[in-house]
Amino acid sequence: MLLLIAAFSSRGESAEIKVGVGKSGQATIWITGEIVPGDADKFSQSLRQANDSGKFVANVRLDSPGGNLLEGVKIADAIRYGKTSTNVGKTAVCASACFLMFAAGSTRNASYGAQIGVHGASGENGEETVASGAATVSMAKIAKELGVPSAIIGRMVVTSPQDMVWLSPQELQSMGVTMMGRPSQSGPPVANLQQTPAKEPLPLLPSNTGITASQTYKPNAAPTWAELVNRAMERSASQNNGKPLFSRSCQPELKVCNVGVSYVDSQGKIAFVKTVEDMTGKVIAREACTLNDFNDVRTCINWDNGNSHRDMKDSNGVWSKVADE
Repeated sequence: MLLLIAAFSSRGESAEIKVGVGKSGQATIWITGEIVPGDADKFSQSLRQANDSGKFVANVRLDSPGGNLLEGVKIADAIRYGKTSTNVGKTAVCASACFLMFAAGSTRNASYGAQIGVHGASGENGEETVASGAATVSMAKIAKELGVPSAIIGRMVVTSPQDMVWLSPQELQSMGVTMMGRPSQSGPPVANLQQTPAKEPLPLLPSNTGITASQTYKPNAAPTWAELVNRAMERSASQNNGKPLFSRSCQPELKVCNVGVSYVDSQGKIAFVKTVEDMTGKVIAREACTLNDFNDVRTCINWDNGNSHRDMKDSNGVWSKVADE
């Protein structure tokens, strides 16, 4: 039985923050709902109130779709500073900014059935902007400081704010999460990422270099970008001892950087999905590419407009566009 000693809410407009004390005398804080400006102060106030009453806050239970990134980072800092454990229950969701709060726990616990997801940051209206691109880079840096594996950080960086990648129990365990309860045979419900059973593999990329914009891989055709990234991650991991093969390279002359994950497709060709970022970290293009048999010509499709182009690598390893298709 838990004794309620504090609660903060704002008529559903902000997260509900409650503190309870169990028989052990230790306190637990619940954070439920969207994170909005002011919630970090409410969280700090709840911590102080518990400590002033002689109670140690041992655990933070999360059920939030995310929200204001700055507030989420402040709460994550408080969780890390307080060496507090974090927990996501079997019917709870912890996504976006909430993920950083979860990752900040001194120990991390999640029930089978919990939904824990990552994606890139967005502007106030949900759009990708220069500022949101920079925020995504900041999220990635913070996640790295919190010990989140590069494979999960990569998924965060390449997933647009309109999509969500829900982490599997295996991925959560890779970041030290203790899974509680029993696995569900059906698994947790998935929001905007419709997954195809492993026994029916979905072709990730064209197997030839003669692709045109009128073919399968267009923005309005299945699979979604999030699904494509998910498939690439799974295939790459299966080919690299469980760890997806990530890469990052920059082209100073173009003032862009490329972040991607590569794998070998069913035709034995090297293929990859990548995002192109400007100097602020804003995603300016999302592409699916495949290399020819000699790995010196690549054909890429822009996921957002359906256009394709062909690049060639020179003797110095520099890629240059040779044709639009």
